[in-house]
Amino acid sequence: MDRWYWCDPNLTSGERTETSANGIRLYDGDKKTGYDDGHLVLTNYRLLWRHESQSSSLGLQLSLVVLIEEEAGGYFTSSPKLTLHLSQPSHTQSAGPVASSPHSFIKLSFRQGGCSTFHQVLQRVMGEKQWERTAPAIPQASRGTQKTHTGILGIERAIQAKQQATNQNISRAFEDLKNLMGLAKEMVMLSRNISNKIKEHSGDVSSDDTVQFRSYLLSLGIDDPVTRETFGSANDYHLNLAKELSQALEEAVKEAGGVMLLSEVYCRINRARGLELLSPEDVLHACQVMRKLNLPIVLHTFESGVQVVQSAGLDQKKVVEATVEVLSQHESDGVSAGDLARVCGMPLLLAQERLLQAERCAEAVRDESNEGLRFYPNLFFSRAEV
Repeated sequence: MDRWYWCDPNLTSGERTETSANGIRLYDGDKKTGYDDGHLVLTNYRLLWRHESQSSSLGLQLSLVVLIEEEAGGYFTSSPKLTLHLSQPSHTQSAGPVASSPHSFIKLSFRQGGCSTFHQVLQRVMGEKQWERTAPAIPQASRGTQKTHTGILGIERAIQAKQQATNQNISRAFEDLKNLMGLAKEMVMLSRNISNKIKEHSGDVSSDDTVQFRSYLLSLGIDDPVTRETFGSANDYHLNLAKELSQALEEAVKEAGGVMLLSEVYCRINRARGLELLSPEDVLHACQVMRKLNLPIVLHTFESGVQVVQSAGLDQKKVVEATVEVLSQHESDGVSAGDLARVCGMPLLLAQERLLQAERCAEAVRDESNEGLRFYPNLFFSRAEV
């Protein structure tokens, strides 16, 4: 509350009203104050709060606002609020209701609604920062009489100034991130338009142009990702997401030997979707319905609990035979999971599962020693058949 100051309720020169709200209660940090049921006015320079029983208003300069957060209200317990994180006020600021406060933020409680609308207008006014362009000049006399603080107080003020600058940089960074997200959506629309034009004018576009356009589209990732907002139910969302996963990863799974760890599936699909990221739970649920949709890739769970996405027509017998072939080439020294991973170019966890699968099929035997776990071809089984 030490950022508020008493002022005339009339607007100054160049100041205009942006929006207002009734039934506003002021908080000092998380603590309620006695300033309740007031009329709050937002101008292009400041916030003005006044109760009908008072002749003067409480003012708060918008230049002190570093960050704004909206807090939703409960159904019966609390009202929606805006939290304003503030920097230190100028030592020349007029007197206010509180000389000092331990809190660096205040809350505005909207007991009669209108919090979201007020928040939107406040964000727009903060982005315009008109007080920086039309702020009154400081008189020379005030500059001459300004004192320079040294010692502990000076250090504290320097730290506060640095924190304020950091907070402003963070705010600008988030604004840049919003702009980047807007540009990314424009790129998605551009890729979608290019794709539609190729479909509409397939006869007018040469094969070289088609290949080039498609390479551009692939570099952009998935041009129209499946989102929850597009489908009404979670079941429809996961069914369509499973189709997207299959379409995007079918070739990658084939190139990986027909098997891909679920963790790699999660990373690849999120990299392709760009800003529309998926949660691990959504990826898992989508993979679980792949077999139901008869998609070219399906979810497979090993006995150890390791889950992979593999080609639907993958012959497990051929996988075991390929593993045994590697074991036969290293019959004297044996093969560890790390050796198989290097030879076949696969993740270590998947290599270990292939060796264990060969063991379960009686095609391999293990040797555990202080040098680790190594596997050998099952010569007992082959000689018994002879």
